[in-house]
Amino acid sequence: MRDLLWSTFLPWVRVPGTPTYRRLSAEPPPADLGDYRPYDAPHEPPGATVDDTRARAVARKIVAAEPDRVAEVSALLDRIGLDHGPEPEAWDAIGARFADRVPDDATPSLVLDLGLLLGRRIIDARPEARWEADDEAVLAYPQIVLGTTVIAVPLQAVERWSDLGAVLAHALDAEEADPEAEFVAYLREVLDARGDDLSADDLQWMLAESGLEDMPELPEDLEERLPARDPSS
Repeated sequence: MRDLLWSTFLPWVRVPGTPTYRRLSAEPPPADLGDYRPYDAPHEPPGATVDDTRARAVARKIVAAEPDRVAEVSALLDRIGLDHGPEPEAWDAIGARFADRVPDDATPSLVLDLGLLLGRRIIDARPEARWEADDEAVLAYPQIVLGTTVIAVPLQAVERWSDLGAVLAHALDAEEADPEAEFVAYLREVLDARGDDLSADDLQWMLAESGLEDMPELPEDLEERLPARDPSS
């Protein structure tokens, strides 16, 4: 109830009592992390936001910190002797090394940094991809977008210790969605299933479901099977 009230009346403010990275970084890092310098910032981890306004603000701060945090965690991995290049095998090894680590105050920072590094490896391999805040989510995990297609949410993957090698491989192989081509395939499937019994209202509903406002150019055979359209529409 407290989170709901806070997100309703003060959506841009951190919920009181939620730990910040600054508070978590107050203790010296544990011995197994050596000289690692945890992330020091006055905001909460991305999974602790409760409103989309706050989430976007936190996500932007996280992305802005990426260069510094990538350098910090890369140095840690180098000291440990773990490769961190853009190969799935390297990230499977990273996941295996840290997944069973006993959580402590440094864990949120370590998870964030590894997620940012994984994201950077994806973007370096796919220069057309970019970081982007999720405009609709109440959690602040920045996502990697190719065109309009989300191809990875690296920070969330690391937080869950998902199969990091598979996350990387999927992101490197993913293709940008083509809504118009997908609509054409969808339309063909519907026409083949229903015959030519398709109304203008049906078409408008299908366009809206596909995220399109206007009818794309259609192959001639499909154009002939559609109901006549009002030229003024």
